Amino acid sequence: MQGSILVVDDEQDVASFLARLLDDNGYSVRTATDAVQAMAALEAERPGLILLDLQMPHETGTDLYRKLRQRHDWKGIPVIVVSGLAGRRVAVSPSVPVLDKPIDEQRLLEEVRRVFG
Repeated sequence: MQGSILVVDDEQDVASFLARLLDDNGYSVRTATDAVQAMAALEAERPGLILLDLQMPHETGTDLYRKLRQRHDWKGIPVIVVSGLAGRRVAVSPSVPVLDKPIDEQRLLEEVRRVFG
């Protein structure tokens, strides 16, 4: 396996699509449908990358992103935002790649490969 990825997206079809795409390209993938599941997954195992949707129920992806950056043991985990939300660029650091939905598979894979070298 090339690396481990946590996909956080409340749309099950999107999470399944991303998991399948990444798995087919040699990555180990876990999914979470909200911030609570994502936090539990992070506590269980630190991924090498997080793909993060911003618009989710209960707690937004932006809130989760802020928590990631506040925790010493998680702040170094690279994040790629995958979202259809308008204004998503202002929700995260300018250094974080932001990809639009619908997802451009090749661009996503390029960004993932860049993270893992």
